[in-house]
This record gives sequence, C-alpha cells and structure tokens, in this order.
Amino acid sequence: MHSTSILSAESFDISVGGRPVSHADFFNDLTRNRRLGLVAPNRVEGAGAAGLLLAYVTAFYDEYRADGGDFYAYPDYFVFQQASPPADYGMCDVSPQHKCVSVGKHADPLLQAITDRGANILIVPDGPGGEHEFEAVALASARRNIDTCYAYSADGVVADPDVTVRCTRSPLDEWVQAMFDSIKDDPDAAAQGAAWLKRTRSADVLEQSYRRINLDDALARLASVAQV
Repeated sequence: MHSTSILSAESFDISVGGRPVSHADFFNDLTRNRRLGLVAPNRVEGAGAAGLLLAYVTAFYDEYRADGGDFYAYPDYFVFQQASPPADYGMCDVSPQHKCVSVGKHADPLLQAITDRGANILIVPDGPGGEHEFEAVALASARRNIDTCYAYSADGVVADPDVTVRCTRSPLDEWVQAMFDSIKDDPDAAAQGAAWLKRTRSADVLEQSYRRINLDDALARLASVAQV
C-alpha cells in the first residue's frame, strides 16, 4: 500500500493502438472488486508486466481515494508462479504474501488456482500457444469470469503491441529489484535481475508493451508454459 503515496494517475503515460489514453479513461470501468492474475512461471519474468500491474494497482487505489478519508486495503491481485518458494511481489502491492501463489508445473492446477481466486483480468507470458483439454469446471469458471487478457514479455517488449505503459523508472525499478532479491539464493533469478536492472537504468522512463488477446489465446499460452 506504500505506492498510494508515490504513484498517481499522472505517473503513467498509456497508449492504445499508438494513441495516448488517460489513465482514468483506460481504467474507466475498473472497480475495486475486480481481480487480477499475473502468470509468472519462472517467478521473476513478471518484471516485464510491472508497469501494467502498477497501473492497475493505482486505479484500484483511486477508487478508494475518490471516497475521501483514510483506508487500509490491498487489491485482490495475484501472481501465479510454477516454483517454490514464490518470489515476493509485495513492493508492487501484491500483498499479503499469500497472494504470490506457487501452483506447480501442470496446466490444470494452474488454471484452477486462477479461477479459484476469481480472476477477471489475466496477464500471461507471450509465446507460442500449446494445446490442452482443461478440466471442465475450471474452464467454465474461466469463461464465466475472465474478460480481459494481455500477453507480456519478460523484457517488457512484445510483438505487435497495442498497449504501451510508460512511467518514471524510479522507484519502480527498486520495487522490482526487491522481488528479484526475495529469491536471491536462486542464481538464475539473480542474473535475470541484474540484466533487467541494467536495461531499465539506461533510461529515466520505463516503457513496457503488451498485446490484448482473447481468452482462448490466453489459455493456449497457459498450456504452453505448463507440463500438461
């Protein structure tokens, strides 16, 4: 919840289809009851979606700020990771820690974890889709509840993007570094964190791109990152 005193709608420049869109207009139908799931199979690649995640977090807090007065709340946003212990995205206001969820390697438990938490917005790694016949109840829940999907890349750049989020690099890079540091005993995570920071600290502004996709495309990407 620390981001409420640092980030505001003015912290973000958002473009859709190459045209600028205000933060308020982009999130005009977002309510505090919406739930978001970010899939980060190897725990740390979610750094590539940090801009979009924090733009959503800020929109959530704007709902409370509009009411006036004090509040104490975190969004019902989750990061699903296929390794344990999960990386801690708490500095990006995915909190408490139990919202960083270890889901194992298989496709059905991954989708079940997402639907059990009632995600409406799903952010998945980009890449070639796979094929899997998902368990029927979880699939029906996904079709009932998930209405917004994005593809992202660990390096923050996707092919054929239609959404771009730009924000001031600092302190977002420090918050993402805390995520990498939370599993610093993992040498691969440490190396990826060092590479990520090297890329981001070459500019004052962090720019990341995303592509909106339909649910079937998102499910195909879940199948591709899981051991079906």
